[in-house]
Amino acid sequence: MPSPRSSTLFLRLAVWLVCGTVATSLHAEAERCDVCGAELTDVVYTATDQVTHQKVKLCPTCARWPDVCFICGLPARKDSVKLSDGRVLCARDARSAVLNDQDGVRICSEVRDRLDRLFSRFMEFPDTNVDVAVIDRVSLLAFKVPGNDVECPNLLGYLRPQIDRGQVRYSMRIMSALPRAEFESTCAHEFTHAWVYANVSPERIKTLGHDSHEAFCELVAYLLMDSENESAEKERILANAYTRGQIQVFLDAEKRYGFNDVVDWVKYGVDAELKADDPGGVRDVAEPRSKTPVRANWMLPASARPKVPDRLVLRGVSLEAQEPLAFINDSAVTVGETAVVQVGTSNLTVRCLAITADSVRIRIADAGQERELFLNDRK
Repeated sequence: MPSPRSSTLFLRLAVWLVCGTVATSLHAEAERCDVCGAELTDVVYTATDQVTHQKVKLCPTCARWPDVCFICGLPARKDSVKLSDGRVLCARDARSAVLNDQDGVRICSEVRDRLDRLFSRFMEFPDTNVDVAVIDRVSLLAFKVPGNDVECPNLLGYLRPQIDRGQVRYSMRIMSALPRAEFESTCAHEFTHAWVYANVSPERIKTLGHDSHEAFCELVAYLLMDSENESAEKERILANAYTRGQIQVFLDAEKRYGFNDVVDWVKYGVDAELKADDPGGVRDVAEPRSKTPVRANWMLPASARPKVPDRLVLRGVSLEAQEPLAFINDSAVTVGETAVVQVGTSNLTVRCLAITADSVRIRIADAGQERELFLNDRK
C-alpha cells in the first residue's frame, strides 16, 4: 500500500500531465485567420464574405492587404487572379467565374435556348439579330454616360437596340469574370430587354415605369435560376434594391395570377407600376390579350414599314430603356451617338445631343447645324 506522501506525489504528477495535455491541445487549436491560416494574436479583424454572407476572422496582414476580391470582398492573397481591368479574384471565386470570353458568348447562347424552352408558352426571345460580346468592367462602365448612373447602379450588362440597314439589331454586352450563375442571370435579364423592345409598343415602353421594366427582366432571370435550383443567385436578385421593391411585387403577381398575366400587363397594362398592396392590378390591361406580338413600325421589315419622311421627323421617344432613345425617321439614336438617317431617297448624318420626353436636339454633320425636333411636329 503506497504511503500518503507517495499518493500525493502521484496525484500531482497526474494533474501536471493532464494540464500539460490540455495546454498542448489548446495551443494546437488556436484560432487562425480564415484567409491565410496564420495564427491569430490579440488583434483580430472581422469581415463579411459577400458570397456566403458569413463573418470571417482576419489577421492584421490580411486586414490591410491591398487586393480585395471583386466577388466576395475578402483579401485575395494566395493564387489570386488579377484581371486586365484592375479587378482581382480570390482563388476560390476564380474557380466559379466566367474568365474566358468565348465561353461567355457560348453560355449566353445556352441561356437563350433555356429561356425559350422554359417560357415557350409565353415568349420567344430574339436570337439571330442579337450580337453578344463579353467585355471587361472598364469597357462596360464606359456605357454609364450622364443620366444612366441612377438607372444602373451596379452595371453587369446592357442591351442597346439599333437600326442596321432597315433591320433591328441588338448589341448585348455582359461583364466578364462574373460567377457562372450571376453571369447566366445577367444574360437572361438582357435577353428579356430584347424581348420587350421587340414585342412591346414604343408607347407602352414609354409609360412602363423603369422599375417595372427592370423588375420584369429580373423576374425572368429569377424564374430561370429557380428552374436550375440556383438558390444563392435567387437571393442575390431579391437583395438587389435597384428595382425599389418591384421584383417582389412581380413575384407575388406571378405566383397568384400566373406568368401569362404578367406578360400581358407588361405589353398592355394601364399603370406604370404594380402596387404592392394590389397585385391584382396585373389584370388591368388596356387591350384584349393576344398572342400576336405588337411590333412598332421601326421594328417591321423594310417592305412593311411606312414610307420614310422626306424631312427629319421625331417618331418616338423612350426614356425607360437603359439609356434614352429617340426614333428619327428610320433610325434609333441615343445621346452622344451618330447615326445615318434616311430622309426621302437620301441620307443625313446626325449626332444626337439631348433627349427629353417630347423632343430631341441633333446636329446635322454635313451642315454643322443644330436642330430640335418635337414629337407633335409631324406635318
